[in-house]
Amino acid sequence: MEEAESYEHVLRLLENKASVKQQIFKTTSTVFNQFKVVLQEICQDMQSDFSKIDQNVEISYSDRGDFEAQLKFSGDVLVLSMHSNVFSFPPEHEINKLKYVQEDSSRKYCGIIHLHNFLADSLKYNRSSDIGYLIGRIFINKEEHFFVDGQSQLGFLFNSFWKGKLKKEQIRKILELAIIYCMDFDLLTPPFETVRQISLEEKQYMGSNSGYPTGKRMGYKFKQELDTQLTPVNKRE
Repeated sequence: MEEAESYEHVLRLLENKASVKQQIFKTTSTVFNQFKVVLQEICQDMQSDFSKIDQNVEISYSDRGDFEAQLKFSGDVLVLSMHSNVFSFPPEHEINKLKYVQEDSSRKYCGIIHLHNFLADSLKYNRSSDIGYLIGRIFINKEEHFFVDGQSQLGFLFNSFWKGKLKKEQIRKILELAIIYCMDFDLLTPPFETVRQISLEEKQYMGSNSGYPTGKRMGYKFKQELDTQLTPVNKRE
């Protein structure tokens, strides 16, 4: 390849990839801000409605900057975070078989918004060894088309990537399903054999961090629910 041709190729790559990825980042940021607004609205609704039932249950929203927001409800926290990078998919992934993507290959590039579940005490006491769980990922392309990969209903209700832009009512539904999953996902005591020994380091950690390192499934084999392979995208065009 001649020098001039190489340079022209560089410019084409910048146009076809770098510019598209910048556009996707901006689009994902816009959508992420919509998620934050809806999450705050849900918080306000929960505070208003549940205060009539029990005023002792803490419900609060926290904006943690451009890339994170949190909803605390009782002993759980739903952490909403946006990744700063843009991603594609392996060649064998179902998304590459969609007519919508085959018509324009740049449509396969997506920003990602993550939904994690942490115990409220993990954040309150800064227990850095505690485990949080990924319960959903929202993929957004340059046209605001989206699909969701996740646990329970999040894994199959929102997988029609070609259908259209993400709407506010869909954002609310995604967040409500995530909150439901957090509350249904109980904290279980680990098997006795996994906790019957304790090191001095762990004892000292307990004293300064209010308890054992904790996650909702500490000491359990939990491969199936923690499997984060992408949920197959609906094959309809």
